[in-house]
Amino acid sequence: MPSFMRRGAKLIALLLVCSVPAIAAESVPSAKDVLFNRAHIAEVAPGTVLDYKFVRKPSDEKMLGAGFSDDIKVTVEGDGAPGKKNVRVDVYSGDRAREPQRITDMDGNPVLVVFLDNAVAHFRQLAGGDGAYLKNMFSQYLGTGATVAPVKISYKGQDVDGYQIKAMPYEKDPAKTRMNGYENAVFTIALSDKIPGYFAEMVSTFKSTDATAPFLIETTTLDGVGAVK
Repeated sequence: MPSFMRRGAKLIALLLVCSVPAIAAESVPSAKDVLFNRAHIAEVAPGTVLDYKFVRKPSDEKMLGAGFSDDIKVTVEGDGAPGKKNVRVDVYSGDRAREPQRITDMDGNPVLVVFLDNAVAHFRQLAGGDGAYLKNMFSQYLGTGATVAPVKISYKGQDVDGYQIKAMPYEKDPAKTRMNGYENAVFTIALSDKIPGYFAEMVSTFKSTDATAPFLIETTTLDGVGAVK
């Protein structure tokens, strides 16, 4: 397993240890439940390609590197163990391409691992800090602090019911004074069980409280997804 998948898997493992149990009676699920306990791809037919468009928009390319758009593809190659799938993950293309990875017996959508890994890695590039500490704080926040709200998601011309998760994991962090003003970074995830693979749109917004500092917005959107409202 490559480093980016290992890092993401560790983040998920930390979440499962640190988070509190979901309350089944609630009509709105917890972030932990909908992100990590649902079988996102169990019903996706073999041969399906979940094609996500990744867009990176920096305010200052000289400081943050060039903006670009590329694809992240999750291909369901076949059935695995009961209720599981065997998948291939392709992150980016051409010179940016990471080594394709095949993962057996998955029911969660691995695009979440890619998103979380990018979110923490790019926050660290802007704000500094220890990677392990940042992952731990992010995982704890997803389990106990992230908000979940019902939304409508446009998918292939129709509105479907879904949820949007909003996380500001470093807003009240004890170390926020050392984060170069980026402690208010916002991460949102829109998802629905009416959409193949669940995940519709994931956005990372890195803006500093220092108005002169550069900002970065990264968006990952499933092909066919429109507005989230």
